[in-house]
Amino acid sequence: MRDLRAEEGVLAVFLAGSHARGEANEHSDVDVEVLVSSEAQVRNATLYRDGLLFSVGRSTVAHRERAFTDPQTALWNLTALRTGVPLHDPDGVFADLQGRARAFGWASFEEAARARAAHLLAGAVEDVHKVMGGLSRGDDAKVAYACLSLTFELGDAALLETGTLIPTENRYLTLARDAWPDPAWRSAYGTLVGLTGEVVRARGRAALTAFGRAVALTRRVEDHDRTLAHEAARRVQGFLGGA
Repeated sequence: MRDLRAEEGVLAVFLAGSHARGEANEHSDVDVEVLVSSEAQVRNATLYRDGLLFSVGRSTVAHRERAFTDPQTALWNLTALRTGVPLHDPDGVFADLQGRARAFGWASFEEAARARAAHLLAGAVEDVHKVMGGLSRGDDAKVAYACLSLTFELGDAALLETGTLIPTENRYLTLARDAWPDPAWRSAYGTLVGLTGEVVRARGRAALTAFGRAVALTRRVEDHDRTLAHEAARRVQGFLGGA
């Protein structure tokens, strides 16, 4: 915190994510958001400190204010602004944003959000055809790749149409699945994204194993990125060994 406050152009610092909402566990990263005065200072950083993983994001006030004018930005940002915990706010910049976020009503976005949802569905048509083509030819890789895009094209459309805000990316898939109270939608989307019990856990363990192997196989001189990745791989190895 002391380091961030000393940076030139820092207007405010606030805690976001699971720690701000009181939902953190031992694997949660600490999300620290920094409001800066210019685009030149916008950058993100990830680091381990005192045994915790810190994710530090820097953004301008203008970028955060897009949550009040753009429905897709609002999905991802309104809850973070509403629930953020101020750590450094000498001029009340964050307090002003938070007050506006808490007072903001989705009703003013409904028309624009529905138009954006329709645009996303139109954009998904190409991926729909890729799925049909892959299924007809037995090309599983083509189907899987198209499904990655459809996960977010359809998910964002559902969230926009229903005005469902995203408090954390960890809940994106379940929020999108449950956005419409339609059993056929919920079943189809849940299957599309792999929310099927053992399949999810198997995919999760495979993802961890793949990460560890990728770190081991990537050739890179020692730098911050390599150090960070190797520390994460060490933790992955311990997790898989103890699970």
